Amino acid sequence: MITLIHGPAELLRAETRAEISARIASDPELADLNTTRLEGRTLTPAELQNACDTLPFLAERRLVIVEGLLARLAGPPRAKAKVEATTATEEEGEERPEAEHAASPETLKGQAKAFLAYLDHVPESTELVLVEEDTGSGPGLRRLQELVRSGQARIVLCEKPRKNDLPDWIRERARVRKVKLDSAAINDLAEFVGDELRQLDQELIKLADYAGGCTVTREDVRRLVAATRAASVFELVDALGLGDAPAAGRLMQHALDLDGEPPLRLMAMIARQYRLLIQVKTLQAQGAKPPEIARTLNLGEWMVPRFVSQANRHTVARLVRALERILAADEAIKTGKLGDREAMDILLAELLTE
Repeated sequence: MITLIHGPAELLRAETRAEISARIASDPELADLNTTRLEGRTLTPAELQNACDTLPFLAERRLVIVEGLLARLAGPPRAKAKVEATTATEEEGEERPEAEHAASPETLKGQAKAFLAYLDHVPESTELVLVEEDTGSGPGLRRLQELVRSGQARIVLCEKPRKNDLPDWIRERARVRKVKLDSAAINDLAEFVGDELRQLDQELIKLADYAGGCTVTREDVRRLVAATRAASVFELVDALGLGDAPAAGRLMQHALDLDGEPPLRLMAMIARQYRLLIQVKTLQAQGAKPPEIARTLNLGEWMVPRFVSQANRHTVARLVRALERILAADEAIKTGKLGDREAMDILLAELLTE
């Protein structure tokens, strides 16, 4: 059987690969002896055939895992290839170093033909697993789709959940990790970490150890989970809206000193937050409901109540003035009128008194 595991969710790709590996042999050492891992970017057809044709050792099946082969066979995107070709033509007589695994189009086409021809001859005693973050749209994917229709292959798509589905994913994952979170804790965890599934899983393990069988609350999440930069900016704008100078100062210092966020980038993120709040208030004034706000602003529906709550602390005029102050501080830094930290300190004071 041939299995293609592909998609952007690295955690799901790894877990699917581990499930297949566990079926090879109940003994982990024996499973490891019957597993071969190959780098698809440099693999030759002969190397793949040799690995797959090797007989299992004290087991009924063996596992061959290849990463990145289909993306290689798909070749670079056409636009990129065209730019590279043009650059090569313009740089007359100048040799450019090629990537270690690069090959001419003719060589790549010949190798692709050999690889795809061999897929029909993978022994029944071998489980061939192709792992890709992005398969591209080349001949490898098309051939595998044909093999799926004939029952010789299967495709496992590992996608990250959509924004609206992220709380449900966390809830199900929490069940697997044997930890219970209340709804507010789930929403905060989704907001703090986003769709980084590996980090979400690690945070759930940490929360399970901390909770000791008790239900995890929003306060637990805020105490234990390191927020992403976007979530930290949300909290900063929240503190500014409440006029909470100590919290705002602490959050800005954390972003600049501990997270190492460049002042101009932090300023851009704060500006984006204020723009979103202006848009939320505008949509509210037009009678938009949370689902429509979520669709229009590309937010998860579970995120909308917090944005609405934050927006309701301001008038549109106040939000616009705050945005103007941010843009003025940005210009002061870029023109050299003020230093980075001086501009940020002044901006913080202005936003707190806005």
